[in-house]
Amino acid sequence: MALDLKTIIPKEPTTLYDLKIDPEILTNLIIKELYLHGKDVPRKIAKRLKVNTEIISMLISDLKKQELVAMVGGTGMGDDYQYGLYPKGVERAKNIQERDAYIGATPVSFDEYIRITKQVLAESKSSFKINHEFLEKKLSDHTGYKDVLFQIGQAVCARKPAFVYGFPGNGKTFLCSSVVKLLPPMIVPYAVEIGGQLVKVFDPSCHQPIESFDMDGLDQRWVVVNPPLITVGGELTLDDLEVKYNNKYGCFDVPPQVKATGGVLLVDDLGRQRCGVEEIFNRFIIPLENKVDYLVLGGQRMEVPTDEIILFSTNLDPMKIVDDAFLRRLPYKINVRNPNVEEYTDIWKGVCNKLGLKYDPENIKQILEIYKAKKRGLRAVHPRDLLNIIRDRKRYLEDENIAITPKEIQEAYDIYFVTELTLVETIE
Repeated sequence: MALDLKTIIPKEPTTLYDLKIDPEILTNLIIKELYLHGKDVPRKIAKRLKVNTEIISMLISDLKKQELVAMVGGTGMGDDYQYGLYPKGVERAKNIQERDAYIGATPVSFDEYIRITKQVLAESKSSFKINHEFLEKKLSDHTGYKDVLFQIGQAVCARKPAFVYGFPGNGKTFLCSSVVKLLPPMIVPYAVEIGGQLVKVFDPSCHQPIESFDMDGLDQRWVVVNPPLITVGGELTLDDLEVKYNNKYGCFDVPPQVKATGGVLLVDDLGRQRCGVEEIFNRFIIPLENKVDYLVLGGQRMEVPTDEIILFSTNLDPMKIVDDAFLRRLPYKINVRNPNVEEYTDIWKGVCNKLGLKYDPENIKQILEIYKAKKRGLRAVHPRDLLNIIRDRKRYLEDENIAITPKEIQEAYDIYFVTELTLVETIE
């Protein structure tokens, strides 16, 4: 059974009652829209606020009766007439703006948000199949690391958190980011109304709308997105995991663990945060075990779904930054190890092909001999970086020969792997 999101998204509301929010919220949004744009027609306001034009027209008629809004121009009939604010309406807009600066899509109710979110998560799990065959199809462009991908696939199939560790340069972040390719689309509202406060859920920096999805006849306050990938790194603080006010949008923002619902939350560079690993872990205990979190807004405590795959990634020694209690709650510990010679060679071939350089087994033989002489371990990122240096050299010299010379390999190695970064005084 395929996942049918159209059966989950509510139908387009045609009355104020169907919106299931306080009508004053929408009225205030209309006033702020007219204050921002000077004058406008109902259908354009409706498009920006993501609601039916007839609802907007009805509320504008009420605002006309209160002498807050007036017809100021336009041609045609009804929805094509332009409306603007009376001086009394401008004063009202300023008062609203002082306490509520949010401009954007009309929010959905908190109850509706919880109901729809839980439904799409439940149906995704029951109807969207993740198995080994599916993983190999989705991640067919990944070179090597078949054993690592197998372990990641198991964790994703079980929807369980994982601890990913290994030396820098082996693609931990890249592999973790690829997990979203294995997940189904998600439905999120643009904003939610909670106790009279507007809270933004949709974040254009991490929610990518599926433009091809036909929303005709459906509630435009919801948007279908690709499974979100939220990455937090060394800048993460415990305050970032709470509801915070967003000055840019004039409303509150849900924290990253809520934005990631239905997708992946990657806590990258674990151990490099300003707060301790134990503090981070204690904060995540409830989301990890119960797939919900408890957030506070205006003194109101609310339970919200945080049903996502949480990945903790580090290039530090795991035993020096985490304890047994932490590891017990993370059933999957995945070592993104150094590539072996065969995998390193495959990566080298792939990068050569991408950069338009000629692959030669002798080049591999030479670079491996250098590694051995310098007692350096292989890293998955090295072929990309070394070959880019070689390609840059050829461009600089306007050398059109796509073959790679021994001299170019040695020079690229010497540039990339500087043995000693020091300032040296010279006396002549």
